[in-house]
Amino acid sequence: MNRYISVILFSIITLFTIIPSSFAQDKCELTINRSLDPLTKILNANQYDKLAPILAQIEQSCGTIELVQRIKIVHLIIAKQSSGNAIERYLDNGFDEQLLNRFADAAREDFAYQYESNKLQYNYVPLRHPIDQLIKTRAKALLQSQSYTLSDAEIDILNLFSNEELLRNQASSVKQTVPEKQEHAVKEEQEETLALADYYNKSKIGFLPYIGVYGPLGGKNTTFGPNLSLGFTIMSSLQKSFIFEGGFKVRINSNDKNFDYNYYDQSESVNSNFGLFFGGAVGYKIYDNTKYIVIPKLNIGIDMVDTGISEDIYTDGYYDGYGDYISGGNSTKLHTVNTMHLGLSMAGMRQIKGKNYIGIEAGYHYTPYQWDHNLLSNIYNHYGSIELFFRF
Repeated sequence: MNRYISVILFSIITLFTIIPSSFAQDKCELTINRSLDPLTKILNANQYDKLAPILAQIEQSCGTIELVQRIKIVHLIIAKQSSGNAIERYLDNGFDEQLLNRFADAAREDFAYQYESNKLQYNYVPLRHPIDQLIKTRAKALLQSQSYTLSDAEIDILNLFSNEELLRNQASSVKQTVPEKQEHAVKEEQEETLALADYYNKSKIGFLPYIGVYGPLGGKNTTFGPNLSLGFTIMSSLQKSFIFEGGFKVRINSNDKNFDYNYYDQSESVNSNFGLFFGGAVGYKIYDNTKYIVIPKLNIGIDMVDTGISEDIYTDGYYDGYGDYISGGNSTKLHTVNTMHLGLSMAGMRQIKGKNYIGIEAGYHYTPYQWDHNLLSNIYNHYGSIELFFRF
């Protein structure tokens, strides 16, 4: 019994450790997370007059960071305003080296792992974020435009922003032919386009149907055997590290035995047709390269087991306090065994296309059925599950 209590306490402590930590992120990180989508939309729509309040809010929370200064310089050049002081401050802060490192890390295959390992190094702006591509596009357009007379400092900084500086450094160390350079540029453009698509795909809420098997882990002569499990949940965006999920799952009890239930002080031998779980899960992505994602989860909710007993409840009509007559009626009351449901699971997902994933989830479930005082039989508490699911 002490072991079971320890499991419950451990699960509850873990739950109340994980959830607050997700909301206790640094103020700067929260501000950046809230600002990236609006900034991306503003730059994409060339609505530069809306930039100032968002950039000011970021600076208030984070101080002077590279992304804000990069956007300010591009805006000044587009508006044909003096950009010399802004460029000088950018270089004095070493943001040029920071940006080169960002481009180099974004080109790595494990870019997602690099970012998750040290978010602060990248000012909480994910590598290969669409905003980088938008600024590159604006910088390249300014360099090619005949409408602007650019200073040498502006040409140099725009070359940096468009990633030309990194390409030149690579070319100096590895001699490339013109076709090879062109191939490299095309490949880079394709990667950036895919990164943009991945960003928007992962920012969507997901809908997940489940199908699998749910059954006891160990135990002898258990009331419930292995049974078919079906479910449907809604999952939060895959863009964040913490994942939240909520919904329901149904167990079709085809392999079960009778158990005794207290029905108005009478012991009734009953048989369950189904079990229900209503609740949610909080998970944390421990691996994400977009194509493959691994998420351990802590699940908590309410577990209900059908007893097969129902009764009709009748109510008489009556007059309310305002003299209006309220008609009576009848409803059906189902008698169920109700308890808490705690679980730990591991989900692995593989991308099919866009926001669509297929995955497998294996889990452990603890359901202390004896918490329901109407249950007279001793029902086993430890269960395992393995489920196939789709995310669309």
